[in-house]
Amino acid sequence: MTIWEISEKADYIAQRHHQLQDQWHLYCNALVQGITLSKARLHHAVSCAAQGDMRFVLFDHFTIYVTLADTFNSHTIEYYVETKEGEKERIAQAELMADGMVDGHVSNRDRQQVLEHYLEKIAPVYNGLYAAVEHDLPVNLKQLIATSTSASVA
Repeated sequence: MTIWEISEKADYIAQRHHQLQDQWHLYCNALVQGITLSKARLHHAVSCAAQGDMRFVLFDHFTIYVTLADTFNSHTIEYYVETKEGEKERIAQAELMADGMVDGHVSNRDRQQVLEHYLEKIAPVYNGLYAAVEHDLPVNLKQLIATSTSASVA
């Protein structure tokens, strides 16, 4: 392989990587706008995040992380919940395509669709918290995640 063939491949890789990063940034912007402009009381606060992920504080106790998986050229969006005590569990994932579609049906340019998709992904957290509060039980993150896993399988 010549230097020019490698150069062409390198340019193609860089272009596609840049395109994926652009789509990720559009998704992030749509989600932040969807949450901050929503009239619904979600009890979400946007938090400062490390580069590459988003963080939302839920009920001043839980942090919801939304990030692209760590591998190069990953199209997997991962959703995590973490307690103040530092317990962290993945609650869901989605696929971001090069054309900006999430899970094949949500446009990353439509903040309402992005918000509804996100809320669907994290709904098990709200459901588990609601059940715990309703029954005056402490929240166990492992049980919360187990509940979300069994609910999403059903």
